[in-house]
This record gives sequence, C-alpha cells and structure tokens, in this order.
Amino acid sequence: AGTSQSLAAEAAAPNPRLPFVAPALGQPPLAAVGTLLPPPAQVLAKHEPLKVAFAGGGTGGHLYPALAVAEVLRQNGIQTLFFDSYQGVGSEIVGRLGYNLQKIHAQGLGGNLLDKLLAVGKTALGFVESLYHLLIFKPSIVVASGGYVSAPVALAAACLDIPILLMEQNAFLGKSAKFIAYLADKVCLSWPGDYSPAVRAKAVLTGNPVRMAILLRRKAEAKQVLHIPAQRRCVVVMGGSQGASSLNKAILAALPSVVERELTLIHLTGPKHIEEVKLRSADLVSGHKLDYRPLAYSDDMASLYAVADLVVCRSGATTLAEITARGLPSILVPYPYAAENHQEANARILESKGAAQVILDNQVEAELGGLL
Repeated sequence: AGTSQSLAAEAAAPNPRLPFVAPALGQPPLAAVGTLLPPPAQVLAKHEPLKVAFAGGGTGGHLYPALAVAEVLRQNGIQTLFFDSYQGVGSEIVGRLGYNLQKIHAQGLGGNLLDKLLAVGKTALGFVESLYHLLIFKPSIVVASGGYVSAPVALAAACLDIPILLMEQNAFLGKSAKFIAYLADKVCLSWPGDYSPAVRAKAVLTGNPVRMAILLRRKAEAKQVLHIPAQRRCVVVMGGSQGASSLNKAILAALPSVVERELTLIHLTGPKHIEEVKLRSADLVSGHKLDYRPLAYSDDMASLYAVADLVVCRSGATTLAEITARGLPSILVPYPYAAENHQEANARILESKGAAQVILDNQVEAELGGLL
C-alpha cells in the first residue's frame, strides 16, 4: 500500500506533452463495458485528430495489452497504427482484427556475439524505418507495450518529439522497457515494485489492460457453446500459443488420478504436440468419467476462461492479467527460460496474495496430479 500511494503521488502531476494519460491510483479506471472517451477535440486542444501508434509485439504477451487499448480507441473513432517485427505474431492477429500493421526490422539481443551484432544492425534499420513511418502517420502519441520491437520505434518517436507512453506488463522492467522508460513521458505499471527514481517519477499503477471479450463472456453461454453440462467443473490447461512440453507431460502423468471424476479437462497442447498427446492419452481416458479434450490451440480464450473453475498455465503477464480479471484460481508453472526469470517473479506476486499456487517447471510432472 505504501508503494502504491508513493507511485500515485509521484505520478499525480499532469504532463502537458501527453494528449491523454491513464488514471492515477485512487481515480476510477475506464469502464470495461461501453467505454466512451470524450471527443478528441475536448481531449486534445493541440492534437487533432488523435492518432495513436502502438509499438510492441514479437509475442502475444506484449501485443494483447496494446490491442485491449486499441479496441477502446477504435470505438471512439481514433486512428491507430501497429508496429511489429517481420518475425512477430502481429501479422497473424492484428490484420485479422482489422488494424493497420507496419512491419519493421528488429531483433532481441540474446544469443552469441554474432547474434548480438545482427540484432544491433536490424534495430538500427528498424529505427530508420520507424522514422519514415512515423513521419507519414504523424501520431499524437506512441504507446510502447514492451519487447524488442518497441525500442527502435520509441527512439524514433523521441527524435521526432512525439510523446511516449510505456506499458509494462511484468513485475519489473525488462531490457527494452528500461531503455524506453527514460524516453517515456509516462510509465504504466501492472504491479507495485521497487523501481528506480527516474521510473517512479513517471509511474502510474494502472494494471495490465485486458480485452473486453475476456471480461464479458458469460459462463452459462460459454458452457452451452462448448457443450459442457452446467454443473460440471472444468479445468483449463494451457502452455501458451506453442504449448509447453513439460505441462503436456505433467497432464499425461496426472490423468490416471482424475479419470474417475465428473470433470471436463480442456488441454491446449500446442500444434506441435497435439498428435502425440492424443495418442498417449487415448487409452488412459477411454471408458472413464473424465471428459478430456486435448486441443492444439484455441482462438476463443474468452470462452475457455468463462467455463474454467481452475487454470493451469504459464505465468506471462498478459495471461495473469486475464485470469485475475476473471477471478480465476490458478496453478502457475513459470517458463524457466523467460528473460531475467520474470515469469516466476510474476507468479510469486499472485501466490503471495493467495490467488495461485506455484510449481516450478522441473517439479510439475511429479506434483501436478496431487493438486488437481
């Protein structure tokens, strides 16, 4: 509480460069249903019409919070433009939802020396590309939602004197976010924490934006769509868009302990693992009470969250925002190779509040069955 109050006090002073900022602590957030912003002419004064560029992606965890904000902006007739890398997930998701997407060169700084040199070269090219596209689009603000794609766009925005808003999803700032935070006018945080004085001076504790569909889907409606009896309990297991081999093995090991329960278990295996999981699980569940449903992937996470009574998942920040927004208990298995181990840091926050139980990746196969 002390940290939250301090963040709110330090962020209270308005920034005249920003056409809009998220509410500080103690102020009501934008409503999830029927959200309407004031007309741009009232919000802006010197920034009409309002245009917002979003820089982030590479992974869904950085992209979906930006899409949640863009959804509200689009309802209010505000133009948006998304930046993502050529290898990012943006082309699969952003275009399908009808948003404008611009791809640039960018690469994370991981790997060996050659990989790092290649990343620097790609980022420099991405910076030049970002300058060009920002000059064409002329945004009123750039919203950076994290990941290596954000860095060249934010640097270009700073050079063009375009205000920057950083949205940080994780329990602490990653490498790109630390760099962008010094360029940003405001930093929207998802968790209270021990941030540097420079970040705290710009910080607003907003939480992580969640798409409206996640919030609005009703359990009864979703159970009808998925053909799950109204009184039947449901567990949803997911390892991210590509699945998680350790979670798949843990579920297969746990099946014998739950096959006689009146339970629906929806298991998102990932496309690469679906055939193996189906083959190995067939004899384990055949003829038993358990309704076991292995799926490669689902593009209707809103329905899965709506029917879930328990979620077993990784602890990426966007996933945690979605399950906490739905009020779902969870068993969290942090991805052990996440940058700076941020997934475990995220998970421990929920565990400390009694909202989740954490199992480390190397222990999940042995322990999961006893918790379901």
